[in-house]
Amino acid sequence: MSIETKQKKPNIDDYFNSLGIKECKSKLAFWKHVTAVDSVLAEELEPLISRKRKGNIYDVKNQTLTFSLAAESWTMSFHKSLLTWVSQQKQLKPNRILEIGCDNGLSACWYAKLFPDAEIIGVDQSENGIRCAKRLAKQLGLSNVSFYRIDFMELLDHFSKHSFDVIISVRSFHEIMGPIFIQKYWSLPDHLKEKPTFGDSWYLQIVDFFLTPDGTYLSCERLENPADLGKWANLLKEANLHVQWSDSEILDYYDFRTKKQSPIIVATKKETGLSTLEGMEHLYTKNQPLIIEARQSYTTVNAEFAFHRLGEKTFKSGQYLAVPNHWFMYRFELWETNDFLLVYSYGNMGHRHLDILPAGKYGEAELLMEQAAGQFSHLGPIVKYDSLIDRPE
Repeated sequence: MSIETKQKKPNIDDYFNSLGIKECKSKLAFWKHVTAVDSVLAEELEPLISRKRKGNIYDVKNQTLTFSLAAESWTMSFHKSLLTWVSQQKQLKPNRILEIGCDNGLSACWYAKLFPDAEIIGVDQSENGIRCAKRLAKQLGLSNVSFYRIDFMELLDHFSKHSFDVIISVRSFHEIMGPIFIQKYWSLPDHLKEKPTFGDSWYLQIVDFFLTPDGTYLSCERLENPADLGKWANLLKEANLHVQWSDSEILDYYDFRTKKQSPIIVATKKETGLSTLEGMEHLYTKNQPLIIEARQSYTTVNAEFAFHRLGEKTFKSGQYLAVPNHWFMYRFELWETNDFLLVYSYGNMGHRHLDILPAGKYGEAELLMEQAAGQFSHLGPIVKYDSLIDRPE
């Protein structure tokens, strides 16, 4: 990777604005926007997105380039966060990039502008998507990007070993390999002990085959649940692709007004010596170091990492909620260590919250636990238990 990136980089806001991709604060604003662009296609797209009707969203979305770009307003926040992150990676100086699942070419054309001396190749199985991508590249006057309609399973017929020094996939492998379901688990360390994966590593071995020995694979799949990220990291390792945890990042973006996060994973053929659990803790806590002291509170997976760091502890009491006619389950528990009282709320689908209180603050701890359970009490009946033996599973 010897070609230097140009010092003056393109501006991501200018890029989106020039393509007519608007920031929509609500679904209502989104549908108003795309309807103004093409009311007929908007009417076709709505029941597909809302799952009122089965069909191929991409075939409808990509019928015209103008409508395809307008529809990108739905994911504008996510794509801006992703492409901004890529733009900030000074270590990326590619000669040849492959994007797997390029859709309408929005990202690939950005890479072509960002790395003008590199060759960018985008592949996708959607005929409409590739047609839009080619039109977008022509509209932008880009000569260093090309697009091909190729199914993932046919890539080996088109490219040779070590063809690319950067390979990128964004929300693609959940469709190539099948949907990535939310993983049910109570404890991340326990869940990862068996080194679970998403199945056959053969898919990612293809990525390894095309990647140069010192190349980089960037993946930003639908891995919002930490357990799913662990399975993805394990699958990468089976394919000789090792997550570089210090280089990876958790992206913040908005799904309209709802704040969300998604990991962007940097993988190379260089081993790190870290276990998946160690690497994940490094990734999730590097921008929010864990401080184990009274009056600290943590949410999401950081709450679980802090809870396990506290070491040996004694169970005091708990409450349990099983959502009727669903697999969601919650626990709200009080634990004690030599120095602290812990109010730990957690669910079997990733919900986590931890309050660390000074030793002896039982009244405050009981109140916090009641408040934590009260937030979910509308979902179903709450069962109390005084020992782990009596705790419902």
